[in-house]
Amino acid sequence: MDAEASQQLIEQVRAFARGPFRERAAEADRAGELVIGNFNELAELGISGLMISEAFGGLEADGETMVRVVEELAYGDASTAVAVNMHLLVTGIASALPPFPHRDQMLKACAAGAWCCAPGSIPSRELDNTSTGFMAVEDGTDLVISGRAGFASGADAAEYAMVGALIERPAEPDLVISLPKLDNEAITNRGNWNGMGLRATASHDVVIEDLRLARADCFVVPLSLLRMGEQMIPQLQWQRRALPGLGICAIWLGNAQAMFDETIEYLQQRRGYLASANSPLGGTNELRSQQAWAQMALGEMDSWLASGRTMLYHAVDEVDRAYADRQSFIRMQVQTTHHLRRMAEEVAQISIKTTGAHAYVKGHPLERLYRDLTGGIVMAWKTDELQHSLGLAALGEEITIVGPAGT
Repeated sequence: MDAEASQQLIEQVRAFARGPFRERAAEADRAGELVIGNFNELAELGISGLMISEAFGGLEADGETMVRVVEELAYGDASTAVAVNMHLLVTGIASALPPFPHRDQMLKACAAGAWCCAPGSIPSRELDNTSTGFMAVEDGTDLVISGRAGFASGADAAEYAMVGALIERPAEPDLVISLPKLDNEAITNRGNWNGMGLRATASHDVVIEDLRLARADCFVVPLSLLRMGEQMIPQLQWQRRALPGLGICAIWLGNAQAMFDETIEYLQQRRGYLASANSPLGGTNELRSQQAWAQMALGEMDSWLASGRTMLYHAVDEVDRAYADRQSFIRMQVQTTHHLRRMAEEVAQISIKTTGAHAYVKGHPLERLYRDLTGGIVMAWKTDELQHSLGLAALGEEITIVGPAGT
């Protein structure tokens, strides 16, 4: 995809996100339902094949295009952006697997408009991940998979699911990655997502009971061999695995920008406390936007957004610059994620504190944006954990980044 085509695509996504997607977001939030129409329209633009090779019919976009698309989506509807970023994570992993017929079939289908999800976390109403996940057993040339997992964002629009399972072995298990169709009778989409923030992501739990797949339709590898192979991945290819995580940062950025813009509009209409025609009770008729404390709040939000955007797109550029070692790249990624998470926390709190109780009422755009932004940051990396990692890195200790977009 060349630069002109990339810019045109971003502008098309922006038109959808700031038009019909934004208009549909309020109703989707009230209903707690994924907006299937959004995904139909994005498929027509080729977004379902955004990061898939042109050899399979995809757009084969670069990292900056991907992150900018996700940011634009998040401005209009953060729930749609979360589900799309999940899909991009799945197609990215599938594209990195060794070729096999079922993988190729799935990638071609996604390039043509199909969507994916990935149940890979603790079910939303459970706390113990030692009793969840998927296991596989061998039966001749087949594998039989069972188990349950949660947070399959976009499940209501998905045709395929990426399911990771383990085959028990005497020493350590084998890893199985399968890509079954979600409408298989052995798979149940429980349809039970009901989060307070990002309510329309359809991040449902998925239950699998005796899903039978041909072993040839799966990727199977001993974990010991996987770890050895991990160390042999070329640096640039390894760095590109950071893009879905940066996509989550882009969701925070787009959502926070929408909250900032909505805050400005609100403050330009909101009169001062106890305001009336003649202020008989001693209030002020000034607009809140004319009051210094509110102006200072806007300045603080603007500063966070500017620094967050600068750090995010610097990190996106760095993905395509080979670092001398992996630890240096991870440290940069953690620095970026920490700053964008702090940005999201600060923008959410400053906005709702500045606009006040009249903005935090059911149905007001700022109330939804606040829940979406805080919902996004509680479902990802923890600020203190990221800060701790940065302290360890400064002391020369080895660190990792573990979260919803992988390790």
